[in-house]
Amino acid sequence: MARSSSVAFEAVEQICFQLLSAGENPSFNLVYAELGNKGSSEIVQRYIDQWRRETGAAFFRQRSVPGMPDELVSSADTLMSKVWSLSLQHAEQLFASQREALEREQKLIESRLADALEQIARMEAEAGATATRIEVLDAAVQSRDITINDLRNQALEFLRQREGLETRVKLLEDAAEQREQKFAAESERLTRLLQSDRDRYSAAIKEEQERSAIDRDMLLKQIDQVRQEKLGEITTMRQQLANREDREARLREQTEEAKAALREAVSRSRQTETSLAAAEGRIERLQAQLKVASEAAHGKESAVAAAEARARAVEEVRLAETVRAQKAEASLAEALAELAQFRKKPI
Repeated sequence: MARSSSVAFEAVEQICFQLLSAGENPSFNLVYAELGNKGSSEIVQRYIDQWRRETGAAFFRQRSVPGMPDELVSSADTLMSKVWSLSLQHAEQLFASQREALEREQKLIESRLADALEQIARMEAEAGATATRIEVLDAAVQSRDITINDLRNQALEFLRQREGLETRVKLLEDAAEQREQKFAAESERLTRLLQSDRDRYSAAIKEEQERSAIDRDMLLKQIDQVRQEKLGEITTMRQQLANREDREARLREQTEEAKAALREAVSRSRQTETSLAAAEGRIERLQAQLKVASEAAHGKESAVAAAEARARAVEEVRLAETVRAQKAEASLAEALAELAQFRKKPI
């Protein structure tokens, strides 16, 4: 595209004369550069061509050399006309090459301008899309601002609720601390009561142990007494058996003495059974006392253990007395058997 002309012929003419005076060829590039790259290139080139034709015509019209023959002047003018014509041809060729270069450059510029216009159209479309996106983003920003305000209001409400909760937590902590103090006081009171109960329990256990020791001593004394009685009875029985042997020796002499001895032995056997029954009665009484002592010492492990030990001791004594009574009965049976055999023998 050619630019609109804003340059006058007089400006181009003045620049051409200035370049010519400076010894420069007033070409298009130099003149256009002096013009500041203003105006249409075709008009500037036309003004340069016009200046050259007018300047050459004026030069040949004003050509006069005093004292020189007219034929020489005419020949010189013809020569200069040819030189000028050649200069114009060269200038036109140069102008044509420059014009072709300018046209190529113009086409390139037009192509770039078309690309630029297309890019501008794309950019305008992108700008429209961007504007739409900006509107959408503005709407989103407004929505986010509303959401942010709501969240801020919620945060303020949460802060108020948090302050209320912190106040309640403080009150609860104070109440918990008071309860802990009350619990500590109550625990201390219960500990004192428990210690007092433990002391009373220990005293009761000690008293029961002492009482159990007394009962044990009494039981041991009674057991010793029973043992001594049994030992006495056994000794008596042994003595009686010895006497019986003596009497058996004398039975051969007197049958009546044997019968009397038999009656005496039977009587003594009955007495022995009576003594055993009495011993068993005393053992039962001791067991009853042991039961009473066990019931009195219920809940106290040490007293119960002691009572069980006494019960086992009494049971062992009873078993031992029973064994002794069985042995005495066996001895009496042997004596009766010997007496029966003695009766069978002839006198």
